[in-house]
Amino acid sequence: IGFFFPRQHTLAVIKPDAAEEQKGFIISHQKETILSKEVAEEFYTEHKERPFFDQLVQFISSAPCVLLVLSKENAVEDWRAAMGPTDPDKAKETSPDLLRARFGSDILHNAVHGSSSEEQAHREIQLMFGDQSSEQVTSSEGEMAGFSLGKKSQNIEATHLHNVTGSG
Repeated sequence: IGFFFPRQHTLAVIKPDAAEEQKGFIISHQKETILSKEVAEEFYTEHKERPFFDQLVQFISSAPCVLLVLSKENAVEDWRAAMGPTDPDKAKETSPDLLRARFGSDILHNAVHGSSSEEQAHREIQLMFGDQSSEQVTSSEGEMAGFSLGKKSQNIEATHLHNVTGSG
């Protein structure tokens, strides 16, 4: 079937105007992976006793996710502000330009996640990326995987971000 419907590739570029809107976040680690059920359960462990826990786990482990470690001063608070309210319907009413308003469809499918505290961020980063003692991650080909979003970005060595993948 691949003969009749060959896989295409495209280049995605975050242009300067969009990069400036990201308020200086640096993508210090990135991978795309399908989370195992076990990792998804650990990720959502604080919701384990809630009635929607199984739905959360099933959804986040149903297809690939792009995992990012965003770095900057006040990263947790600023990323949460960029996402908007957890419920996309509320986000559409109060903050229509924010991520969940633009890309979320309902409270379960709300497009993005952000840690609620520095402690939670540390736990989640450890779970998803393991020990991250360096500021850069390299792909299996050894190419740089850091990328900067923001004005005066000097960290553009990561032209090979598309090659960074994880296993899940």
